[in-house]
Amino acid sequence: MIRKTTLLLLFLIFSTLQAQNPIYKTIDSLKIALKQAKDESEKTVLLTNLSSYSEYIGPDEAINYAKKALHYAQKTKSDKHIADTYGNLGTAYEIKSDYAHALKNLYKALAIYENLNDAKSLTTAYNNIGLIYIDLKNYKQGLIFYNKALKLSYQSKKERNVSLLLNNMGDVYLQKKEYRRSLNYFYKALIINKKLDDAEGIGLNLSNIGICYINLKNYEKGIEFLNKSIATYDDHSNLYNNYNTYDLGRAFYLMSQDEKYKKDKETLIDKSIYLFENALRIFEKYKSLKDIQETYFYLSKANKSKGNYEVALKCFEKYSRIKDSIFSKESEKKLANLEFQREIDLRDKQIEIQTLRINSDSRKVYFLITISTAVAALLGLFLFLYDSKRRNNLLLKEKNILISNINSQKDKFYSIIAHDLRGPFNGFLGLTELMAEDIDTMSTGDIKFAAVNMRSSAKNLFALLENLLDWSRMEQDLIPFVPKEYPLKTAVLDSIVTLQNNADKKGISINTTISNSTTLFADKNMFQAVIRNIVLNAIKFTPKRGSVDIQEKEDFYNTLITVKDTGIGMSPEMVLDLFKIDVQNNRIGTEDEPSTGLGLILCKEFIEKHKGKIWVESEEGKGSTFYISFPNKDSGLI
Repeated sequence: MIRKTTLLLLFLIFSTLQAQNPIYKTIDSLKIALKQAKDESEKTVLLTNLSSYSEYIGPDEAINYAKKALHYAQKTKSDKHIADTYGNLGTAYEIKSDYAHALKNLYKALAIYENLNDAKSLTTAYNNIGLIYIDLKNYKQGLIFYNKALKLSYQSKKERNVSLLLNNMGDVYLQKKEYRRSLNYFYKALIINKKLDDAEGIGLNLSNIGICYINLKNYEKGIEFLNKSIATYDDHSNLYNNYNTYDLGRAFYLMSQDEKYKKDKETLIDKSIYLFENALRIFEKYKSLKDIQETYFYLSKANKSKGNYEVALKCFEKYSRIKDSIFSKESEKKLANLEFQREIDLRDKQIEIQTLRINSDSRKVYFLITISTAVAALLGLFLFLYDSKRRNNLLLKEKNILISNINSQKDKFYSIIAHDLRGPFNGFLGLTELMAEDIDTMSTGDIKFAAVNMRSSAKNLFALLENLLDWSRMEQDLIPFVPKEYPLKTAVLDSIVTLQNNADKKGISINTTISNSTTLFADKNMFQAVIRNIVLNAIKFTPKRGSVDIQEKEDFYNTLITVKDTGIGMSPEMVLDLFKIDVQNNRIGTEDEPSTGLGLILCKEFIEKHKGKIWVESEEGKGSTFYISFPNKDSGLI
């Protein structure tokens, strides 16, 4: 279902609203203001806004308001208002699939915007004309207008417009069945929308990506992306989610025709029919003929596959009637006339430009009068460019210093990792070399000693590589982040149960004082990794028969967890460098347990991903206390 991906940019002139109730309230307030308005210019603006918002409800109502707005706009002789009303008429006719009237009005709006040099409105007009050509399968002409709109959007640095146009261009290649190329555009648009935190745009991109995967016969992945799209919208009954409903129905139907899913065929067909019927009700409400047509087409195929031949035939007849009404000979003739008229207009403009060039020869006399002004302007431009270059050079220098510092930190970090890997590997290799050369002369005790040490080295290497892998995945944002609310005490006890053996070997007691009613809103896997790392550190650096105490304290904003040990503590310098990636913090535990310091860096990154904090208080010989703060779900901090 392609049209849903291009509707957003139709409304760039006005504010986009997320839900239906605010739209109705806005329309009601505009109607009240219109009754009280006396000035014709004010009436024009109010009627234009009413026509724009009414497009969300029904195109016929939008056309009615736009025509009234055009009447007042022509009386006030405001070119901008006249162009806006033509643009709204074109948009409303496009929704009705009346492409002839849509192009006629949009070209009128475009001509005025070009004369006004209104970049913002030109972007909208170019996009909307491109949209209609794409609907008519004239991909070459459609891409020409999309590229014009995209160029203006880049020039004005309007990232939201850029994302929408990239999305629209992805639609073109989706219709041309160039699915891999289409995915490239959709993912680019998704990156921009995630940066803008635009939930509606993200939902749109996810939906289109899902359609691509469905067409590539990767149905499970396609359905996954469609469900992600549905989850991004607050209102699950809105028009955009109705397109998702249609696409899910299409996915289930196509799966039912695939031999791979033969055993689930009946269930898949039933699902598809249910979803198509739900989608059809909304499309009929909006009188969206193209969408109604496509839904009837698939309802016909699904019912035929199920054996409901009478229903299938009725659906196909409705599909055929709507298709004939959209692409009737009359509409095709009007479109041909519009194309011809457009070519005449372009030729007229070329003749006009040529005439202006001839007339310009007679104005050469005035060039001598304005030469001094031009020189002054050039001098000013030179000074501006010089100052701009100087500021850019300073900015570039600052960025180079920042990049150099980052690279230096990474180099130091990898140096630390190489050092920590080399130690266990050298020991491991030494033991294996000893066994390889002398195993025939070694006693059972010697072999056991070597095996125990090799196992210890392997465990140390595994722990280090596991931390390194987690850090790398964290840096690339590959670790899933799914915060949920769950009992804090259970999560903590589950985290430390695997550490009890380490504590028992040193006679260390782990005491947990946490209320059964306390809950925590966090990603459970990340939280448990944090607790394990901190408690394991406490055990490493606590002498025999010591203790580790875990407590919690909760207020409205945060849940604070403390891990206090009776260990060897740290100096102020060590505390200061504890969470720095470019400083080596790999000291040995009280029983020669190895440590890289990488675990605490992971803890800090996990906690900061939750918008939380971690800090430590410590004194040499008197133990350490780690503090972990997580924002509460209803605090407004997350």
